[in-house]
Amino acid sequence: MPLPPDRSHVRTEARHPASAGLDRLDAAGVVALMADDHRAVADAVAAAAPAIGALVESMVPKFAQGGRLVYFGAGTSGRLGVLDASECPPTFMSDPGQVVGVIAGGDAALRRSSEGREDEWDGARAEIERLAIGPLDTVVGIAAGGTTPYPRGAVRLAKARGATTAFVACVPMEAPEGCDHLVVVDTGPEVLTGSTRLKAGSATKLALNGITTALFTRLGKVRGNLMVDLSATNDKLVDRAIRTVMQFDPSRTREEAWALLEANGRSVKRAIEVPNWQPTLAGERVRLRPLRESDRDALHAAASDPLIWEQHSARDRHMRPAFDRYFDGRMASGGALAVEDSDGAVVGLSGYYDWNPVDRSVVVGYTFLVRRLWGSGANAELKRLMLDHAFRWTDVVWFHVSPGNLRSQRALEKLGARRDREESVPVDGVPSPRVIYRIEK
Repeated sequence: MPLPPDRSHVRTEARHPASAGLDRLDAAGVVALMADDHRAVADAVAAAAPAIGALVESMVPKFAQGGRLVYFGAGTSGRLGVLDASECPPTFMSDPGQVVGVIAGGDAALRRSSEGREDEWDGARAEIERLAIGPLDTVVGIAAGGTTPYPRGAVRLAKARGATTAFVACVPMEAPEGCDHLVVVDTGPEVLTGSTRLKAGSATKLALNGITTALFTRLGKVRGNLMVDLSATNDKLVDRAIRTVMQFDPSRTREEAWALLEANGRSVKRAIEVPNWQPTLAGERVRLRPLRESDRDALHAAASDPLIWEQHSARDRHMRPAFDRYFDGRMASGGALAVEDSDGAVVGLSGYYDWNPVDRSVVVGYTFLVRRLWGSGANAELKRLMLDHAFRWTDVVWFHVSPGNLRSQRALEKLGARRDREESVPVDGVPSPRVIYRIEK
C-alpha cells in the first residue's frame, strides 16, 4: 500500500502550543482550556462573513426559482451538513428537499464512523445523479482540513452539471477545482491534535447556520428577528405562534392573537400580515385605544373648544352637528383611536385610514388634542406611537393637513415628515385642499 500524502502542513493537523500538557490537567482544566480556545471560533466566522454573504446572495434568486442547497461532507463535516439541513424545516417551515445533507457512507455513517469512504474522489457521483443536481442548485463541499477527496470531488462533479459550487474549510487554502465560492473559517490547531470535531467543528456549524439563516431571512421567512413561517400544529407550536404574533404586535392580547391565527389557518406569517388599525398603544403622556360609541359625549366635550379648530378647514367641529358627522365618520373608518391622558380622561382623537396594501401605505389623520396638552410633547408622543405601530406593516405613512394649519405642519416637520405635494382630497365627502406630508420607514 502506498503511503498517503503528508498533511503536516495543514493547520488543523498541527500541535497546539497551549495544550502540550493536556494529559496533566484535571477534567475541569481540560474543559476550561477548550472553552478558552473556542474564543477563536466567532472571530474566524466573522472574518468569513463576506464570503458567506456572497454565497448566500448568489443562492437567493435560484431558490426563488426552485433551487436547492446540498451539502456534501465526510465524518464530522458530513454530520454537520446533515444536521443543518435537518433543522431547516422546523425552523423555517421549508420543504425538506430544499436543503439536503449528504454524508460519505450514507445515513449509517451518522451513527457509525465510515471515514474510509472520504477518500473516494468519485464517491458523490451516485448522490449527485440521484438528486439530479442542475443549474438552479448550489452544492457546498465541507472539509475542515480542506483536503478530503469526497467533498472536493462533489464540487467538481456538481460544477460539471452547471450548479453553483462552494467549499467550506477551516484552513487557508486555494479553491478546489470547480469551486465558485471558497469560505475559509481559519481556526488553527486543535487542543487535541487533529480532532477537528472540536474548534473546527464548532466553527463549521456556525458557518452553516449562517448560510441557512441568512438565506431564509433573505427569502422572507423572518420578520424582525422572529420566525414567522410557522404553522401551529401542536400545543408547543400553538403557544409559540401566539407569542410570536403578540411580539410582532404587542397591542394584541393572547386571545386576540389566537383568534387571528385561527382565522388564518394557524399560519403565523398570514396572521401577522393582517394590519391592526385599532391597537391599544401606551406612552408616558397619552394612551390610545379603539374608539367606542360610548365615547361620543366625552369626546365632544374635549372637542367643544373653538380654538382647537381655528386653523382647520372644518372650523365648526366644536358644534354638535358637525362633531357628530365627524364622530360617525371616524367610527365607520375602522381605524379610529380615542386618546386618553395619564388620568384616563378622553382628551382627543386620531386614527388610521386608507390602508393601501399594494404600496404598503396608510394615512394618519383626523387628529386633535385638548389645548391643555399643546406644547407638552403629547402630540409628538401620540404620532411616534402611531408611526412605530404602523411601520410593522407599512413603508410610508401619509398625513393630510389643511393649508392654513401651520401649527400641524410645523409639528409634522419636527417629527421628520417631508412635504410631498398639495392636492384636493375628500373630507367628510367634500373635496378639500390639503398639504400632503410623508414619513418613510
